[in-house]
Amino acid sequence: MGNMLCELEDVAQLAPIARDICPYPNYNPSPLFGKMMSTNSSLHLRDHYRTVQSSLTPKQLEDFTQGLKTTFGREGKVTLGGVGVVALSLAVLFDTLARQARGEWVSDSGPIPGLFVKDPLRGYYPPHVYTASEYLRLVPHIANNPTRMREETERYLKQLQVDFQSLETLGENNHTLPIKEDTIAVNIMLGQAFAKDLMYHLSRMNSTADVVEFIPYVGPRLDDLIFNLNCDLEEANKDFLAEVQQSENRTQEAFKSCMSEEEGKSSLLFVAYLEWLDAMASMPRGVSPTTMMNRREDFDLKADALGKWAE
Repeated sequence: MGNMLCELEDVAQLAPIARDICPYPNYNPSPLFGKMMSTNSSLHLRDHYRTVQSSLTPKQLEDFTQGLKTTFGREGKVTLGGVGVVALSLAVLFDTLARQARGEWVSDSGPIPGLFVKDPLRGYYPPHVYTASEYLRLVPHIANNPTRMREETERYLKQLQVDFQSLETLGENNHTLPIKEDTIAVNIMLGQAFAKDLMYHLSRMNSTADVVEFIPYVGPRLDDLIFNLNCDLEEANKDFLAEVQQSENRTQEAFKSCMSEEEGKSSLLFVAYLEWLDAMASMPRGVSPTTMMNRREDFDLKADALGKWAE
């Protein structure tokens, strides 16, 4: 699909022009996903923790720290807080408390802003996004309660399986395939990565090697993919081609590299597809189940606190 000489730099050269003419979603999920679901999650979480604190004024930092102490107590220890979904939940909590400390309104329900990919036209998220968001908001309040963590993780894992099945059923009933829509496809990949890490977390708590794998999701081809673009594609493509022709040589070279094998198709649509492909390729893949399940790093909020922790 496309010329193999087309590099990421070429796509980056063309994408701003295409998106300016025909606004389409940013398919890249929050980098927190990949960072917190990696073997270096504890290091990434510590960096994120310090970065968030450094962005606050002294008064805001005081409120931020108080919010953490209210949630976790004066000891500031989070069981398995440096690993996977718990690390992700802490990163989300840090961002939430920081926004609240700045006086911003933050919703306590629905999809966590910026974590998944939003359909800009309909504002639609598939059901598993709501389930994952609800779980991540709950984790800080139960992380140090092993029994509750096991129970809730099992419950949410079962709900994720129901959510994925509901997408398949929706497609069957409507004679369509929602998984072929651009943003839904990205969110399915994120949801499966999240569900896999949830299984690792459950196995880690149960000290068992039993992991039930989700079937890997394979994204659709360009001819099958449904793009929800905010424009008249035919007219927008004409404007895109005209803009490229008037652009600097570097842009025109990028266009030739990426489009030489796509004659007869919308060039603007192909740029969107290339960005979609790049986002899909950058999804968190994780490492071996054994490696992930053997990691049991707690997280010490107090140790890296920039504000005054002790009363």
